[in-house]
Amino acid sequence: MSQLTPERLYALLPAVHRVRDAEQGEPLRTLLRVIETELERVESDIAGLYDNWFIETCDEWVVPYIGDLLGVRPIRSIVSAGVSTRAYVANTIAYRRRKGTALVLEQLANDVTGWPAHVVESFQRLTTTQHVNHVRVVPRATAGLRDAAAAEWAGGAFDPFSHTADMRSAARGGRHAITHVALYLWRLRSYRMGGGDPGEDAADAVSARRDAGGDWRVHPVGCDAPLFNLPRTETAITHASAEEDVPGRLRALALHADADRSRRGVQMPAPRFLTDGDPVLRVFVRLAGSAATLEVPRDAMFACRLPQPRPGEPLPALAMAIDPQRGRIRFADGLPVDAVWTQHSYGFSGDLGGGPYDRNAALRTLGVALAGSAAAVGEAVFDAPEVWQVGVSHLLADDEQGRVFSSLREAVAVWNTLAAGRTGVIVIMDSASEQDAQGAPALPLEIRIGERSRLLIVAGGWPRDAVSRSATFDASGVRAHLIGDVVIHGTAPAETSDGGACVINGLLLEGRLDVAAGHLGQLVLSHCSVVDGVDGVDGVAAPSALTVQPGGNAQMALRIERSICASVAVAGPIRTVSMVDSLIGGGKGAQAGPRAPCLVALDTPATLLRSTFFGPVNVQSLSASDCIFAEGVQAARRQTGCVRFSYVPAGSAVPRRYRCQPDLEIAGRGAALRAEIRASLRPLFVSREYGDPGFGQLETRCAVQLRTGAESGAEMGAFEFLHQPQREANLRGALDEYLRFGLEASLIFVT
Repeated sequence: MSQLTPERLYALLPAVHRVRDAEQGEPLRTLLRVIETELERVESDIAGLYDNWFIETCDEWVVPYIGDLLGVRPIRSIVSAGVSTRAYVANTIAYRRRKGTALVLEQLANDVTGWPAHVVESFQRLTTTQHVNHVRVVPRATAGLRDAAAAEWAGGAFDPFSHTADMRSAARGGRHAITHVALYLWRLRSYRMGGGDPGEDAADAVSARRDAGGDWRVHPVGCDAPLFNLPRTETAITHASAEEDVPGRLRALALHADADRSRRGVQMPAPRFLTDGDPVLRVFVRLAGSAATLEVPRDAMFACRLPQPRPGEPLPALAMAIDPQRGRIRFADGLPVDAVWTQHSYGFSGDLGGGPYDRNAALRTLGVALAGSAAAVGEAVFDAPEVWQVGVSHLLADDEQGRVFSSLREAVAVWNTLAAGRTGVIVIMDSASEQDAQGAPALPLEIRIGERSRLLIVAGGWPRDAVSRSATFDASGVRAHLIGDVVIHGTAPAETSDGGACVINGLLLEGRLDVAAGHLGQLVLSHCSVVDGVDGVDGVAAPSALTVQPGGNAQMALRIERSICASVAVAGPIRTVSMVDSLIGGGKGAQAGPRAPCLVALDTPATLLRSTFFGPVNVQSLSASDCIFAEGVQAARRQTGCVRFSYVPAGSAVPRRYRCQPDLEIAGRGAALRAEIRASLRPLFVSREYGDPGFGQLETRCAVQLRTGAESGAEMGAFEFLHQPQREANLRGALDEYLRFGLEASLIFVT
């Protein structure tokens, strides 16, 4: 298609008409600009029609129509969960050419659900007596006790052993039978942190945390967190997935095998995880008294299981020991390691709580809402050319215009000196932890928000060729970690109608976030994690991670979306508290014992949507939908509001309910049966501890009423947006067309 040049229509006019138009104030030029805008829309639409001829470039709404031309069996579209039917339609011809094979079923499962898959034809793992005239290479019938790697795979997707026949059907949990096909699915995603030398790119270093025993924890907060594999991209349907192709937990034996080959100089077989191009794990260290950053070589890594250190126990005489199951690192005795950074992958259910995933779309939607009615349609408040924007980086040198600071504290200090009414953006470009020198306790970070002011603190990248430009950042690739308390002051006058807004996006805050007495207009936590580091174990009450102090802030709105927060306490009356797609509560010791409230807003109405609350909730009034209140909820005013499609346990006091569990299930049942239903119909989580890959994820054995009880038919709670029941239903429907006659498939969720 032809490319439009600026004022193309005006340039086509004869020069005499352009001269006369200029003499009269250019009214014709203004008119042609309006006409040219419409012309651009028409040409863009024509170009789009051409793109819509092809499945690779067509708009999403065109995909079902192309599928209809191929006779593709329709499935439910769940684009909002990041799963498109585009690949399913595009690969239909390839499916049909290899119909009934394990390779097709594997690719089909991946295309329909978005979950990596591995297919096992169970008859090939049956223990059978071989015929001497037809000897086949089959899995070993007798397990070798000396083969630790094979034993570690036993019972899983890559099990190398054969098994006796299982007479149960696939629907009742049968695994090994002639007619069974097992589809192993990985629901957890693998998120890559970093990708280059931390000395070259500020966004590529993740700080490890040293514990009291001398070990280093890969998770910046210092909790145990397993390392995950970085799956390889499969480019052909004829490729059968292997362990290195799926987002599973890294095994110590697999890492040890790769490192051992490197130590012995063995070239074949090639390493599967610690590859030369893009290894799953890289470790960088800085020794005491040195400013240089050194990478730990592959042949100096020893993968093992690190026990809890005992007093007086010396460290093993190894260059570096790594425990991938718990994310721990230990160095040899006498090695003066001063700082450690890693590049690794961690596992989690979805895009929630901040991370290296793309947050630009959510941030733009939020920016448009903050712009208000005074802005142009679709214009975000942070897009304006007059925005004050600076960067924060530990490694990038400060430019002559003062646009890059070495710490967030320095950038905020400059923001606090600006006049009220400004819009500012502070881009944190490091995944490294930020704290004062020697990790000494620091004074709280004071942020001041004036009348009509807007401040965005975002973790993201900043193009190197645009260091001095405003409104240029990419909210992805970075998970900033801030250690210490943050206090936000609303400095607007009491009679103001716009007290300003503070938006925090993509941060992991290890400390308390307080809103001081004042007149703040709005506080938004988007894709953040706020953990206070105090877990309340042994009867010690943990302070709230996010607190709104009493005094003023009557017009303040608190909004938490796609975030993780240890607890929230609103001490005084504010306008509203809203939480969307968030995990509230949890932590160490959350599996048993009474819990302190995870949300307290006794003088404030609360709107809670698609969120999970691990502790008690106490609010003034309540409007909730698709939520899980694991430990109950109390609303003081029950004549207003409504609770819909949520789990509300016995003993809760809430306004009118609509299709809530377990009320819906026990309606019309006898007293004895009601008690039994209440005991069985309760949320079961893979984990309630922050840092665990399964944090907040419902177990597969959880009651189906909760796993499909949301208004959309998805699961209740924070991960409703994943639409996992719909993905599973789509896969079961698609399997009917491509599964061989007489076979039955079983879906096995590995994670």
